[in-house]
Amino acid sequence: MSANKHPFLSGLLFLIAFIGVFGIFIYLILFKFQVKSNYNIVKGSSPYSIGIINLSGTITDSSRFISLLNHYKRDKFVKAVVIRVNSPGGEVAPSQAIYEQLMKFKKHKKVVVSMDSVAASGAYYVSSAADKIIAEPGTLTGSIGVIMEMPNVYKLMKKVGVSYNYIVSGPYKDIGTPFKEMTPMQRKKLQGVVMNVYGQFVAAVAKGRNLKVSYVDKLANGMVYSGQQALKYHLVDQLGDFQDAVKSAKKLAGIKGKPTLIYPVKRRSNLFQSFIKRAVKSFVDGMGGGSFFKGTGIVSYNSMKLDF
Repeated sequence: MSANKHPFLSGLLFLIAFIGVFGIFIYLILFKFQVKSNYNIVKGSSPYSIGIINLSGTITDSSRFISLLNHYKRDKFVKAVVIRVNSPGGEVAPSQAIYEQLMKFKKHKKVVVSMDSVAASGAYYVSSAADKIIAEPGTLTGSIGVIMEMPNVYKLMKKVGVSYNYIVSGPYKDIGTPFKEMTPMQRKKLQGVVMNVYGQFVAAVAKGRNLKVSYVDKLANGMVYSGQQALKYHLVDQLGDFQDAVKSAKKLAGIKGKPTLIYPVKRRSNLFQSFIKRAVKSFVDGMGGGSFFKGTGIVSYNSMKLDF
């Protein structure tokens, strides 16, 4: 039975094909529009560009930052990036991921950091990978150090007559629980974790800043420094603002004339998805569940928090 003998079937097949082709056409148009709308471009006299990346707020994810970095890496007209940092730090894994990607990126193109009000802890970890760091005189930066904190309600629970029973596979499985006292051996083990992460932080800064580990270790006492102090201690290279950072990136990249600046547009988050994510996170945190190495800012396991 052929389609020619059945006009209805032929028409239906044609309609399906038309809808498919039309749908692909619309998708390509929307995709092209979306890609273009992701960036604001300030044209300069030079054909070459400087990509801008904002690193603000608590560092909890590296995917957006790394995606932008890879975009600028592929663009042959982008010769440098300027990272605008205004962050108190964040989680360990994302901060380390960004740092490592920047160390690789600067083998191909120049990286300049422009520090705003604060660029401390994990944010300084990231910044230390740049070719050059420019800070305001009053910028708060540094804070190289690690602290582990966890609540303990053992005495309160004992007072009201409530206790927990634990059946564990090893002596450290219930480490950090707020419902029992920590043993000296457990404390010693956690101190080892703190010092290991601390060593990673110091080594990363020393490598990124081309300083001796012993020198960084003396500064890595958790102290926050002003931009002016940081310059004295070689934690930053220059005092200045964002425009100074752009000029520095232009010079390092050898761009003649006024470079084009590419600013990523902050995407609006889906309110429903945001609500669901927040709800799930609140539920997991409330249950005390967390991931073991959650961050350069915060590492949580059960009720523990490890802060840079």
